[in-house]
Amino acid sequence: MTLPSVDVNLFVRNGAATIGAAIESVLAQTWPALTLTVIDNASTDATAAIAQRYAAEVPRIRLLRRHVDAGLAANCARAFAQGEAEFVMPKTADDLLAPDFVARVMAVMLEHPGCAMCHAVGAVFSGSGQVRYLYPETHRLHAIGTDPVARAQHVMARYTSAPSFWGIFRRRATERLARFRLMAGWDHAVLAELALHGEIRHVPAPLYLRRDGGKPVPQIARAATEAAQHGLPHDDPLADLSWMTPLITTVHAHLEIFAVARAPLAMRQALMAATPRIFRARWGPGMQAEAAAFAAALPQLRAVPGGWRQRQIAAVQAAIAAVLAEADAAVA
Repeated sequence: MTLPSVDVNLFVRNGAATIGAAIESVLAQTWPALTLTVIDNASTDATAAIAQRYAAEVPRIRLLRRHVDAGLAANCARAFAQGEAEFVMPKTADDLLAPDFVARVMAVMLEHPGCAMCHAVGAVFSGSGQVRYLYPETHRLHAIGTDPVARAQHVMARYTSAPSFWGIFRRRATERLARFRLMAGWDHAVLAELALHGEIRHVPAPLYLRRDGGKPVPQIARAATEAAQHGLPHDDPLADLSWMTPLITTVHAHLEIFAVARAPLAMRQALMAATPRIFRARWGPGMQAEAAAFAAALPQLRAVPGGWRQRQIAAVQAAIAAVLAEADAAVA
């Protein structure tokens, strides 16, 4: 039996300290039909040289060098859209894989042809290699069944941590995704949309090893803005303001994704109606606090000259109105 190929896309910028271990963890996989594409985002340290040495020695490794840092979302979009392998796995250069990660995840993918993505339980390890803790069971996705709306709602109600994103994706499902939004929560919206096109399952074993855990939500939100993805300060006077309301922005990203998803109109309308309700149940107090903080900051924000800032203020106000109608009056 010929095994299907898995294309691992490893994104890195200035990761000389960890890129070698990340590559080794991919090469150690027991699944033989595997290729590795290292995408170097304009590193200024020894990252590219280290990756080049591996590529020169191992034929199934190739190195792509970017002249500018494209950002995480753009790198993921490229991985999903380009390549011939039926299965693709986006990956960071900080994290490691257990040797049987690909084999065990692919066993699920092959057993369930309707599965669009499968991930594994995440474990956080320190720089010394010691596992500190496992991500809780509530972080694992199990969006199964024949109802696409129910699958997407499961993801919205459950997705919390990145180990549930760094799995193996079926390319025929990722090719149906809309253009990625450069804003906080883009990965949340991507997985919810993906669930419309197939199941999302997990392997109940700690096979994904995350270095030092996740970053705080505000930090992630600032890095996800379009300005930051283009190498500009997140608080540049011309930048968008979505980083000020990361939770509200995440919810609004779902509304934008569902509005253009490749799905029947009734399905998209049902999901857009359910989105505020699901996330209010999860993040209600946090979103209320964001709206209040944004309202308090409005006088200073409006003092910045130029119509562009007014447009960005209006965009955040529209998101608040769509997600928290009662808070919109206070902001206005």
